[in-house]
Amino acid sequence: MRILHILDHSLPLHSGYTFRTLSILKEQRALGWETFHLTGPKQGNCGVLEEDADGWHFYRTPPAIGLTSKLPVLNQTAVIDRLTHRLNEVAEIVKPDILHAHSPVLNAIPALRVGRRRGIPVVYEIRAFWEDAAVDHGTSREWGIRYRLTRGLESYALKHVDAVTTICEGLRSDILGRGIAPGKVTVIPNAVKLKILA
Repeated sequence: MRILHILDHSLPLHSGYTFRTLSILKEQRALGWETFHLTGPKQGNCGVLEEDADGWHFYRTPPAIGLTSKLPVLNQTAVIDRLTHRLNEVAEIVKPDILHAHSPVLNAIPALRVGRRRGIPVVYEIRAFWEDAAVDHGTSREWGIRYRLTRGLESYALKHVDAVTTICEGLRSDILGRGIAPGKVTVIPNAVKLKILA
């Protein structure tokens, strides 16, 4: 099985997000599956289309450019469009059996577009609802316009992907509360080994 992961960011950056990703990749490879990895524009301006980091190969998406990339709200559509284009290129190269989009929804929408175009099933992994995270970080107001737009996009993605995974029962309950069928949602708890954080 060939799985193309669509990520917000990855190694060489260090975060809980990258450590969980690495644990998933290692487990999938232990099953004999081939994994491929694409980061979106939020990885930062790494200046290359491909990069090796800590023994892993990553495809990179250049940052969004142009007027829309500088305007609030529209800058997020620029990220989605740029990632959709790059994902289509990488899918042509690696010929995946599955697209595995990792939250946020800015990764899921491109996966849905490319998956639909190419007939590839899409799995969407929710690690957190980013509209709630934005409220926690003070960059958005609960039930404000940005919050509602993000929540609407997340709900749209959840309804249209082929399968959903999430890290805990609390998030699963939230997903089910959005009208998603229970059989479509699987809980896969964090797999990070504590020794790698030491």
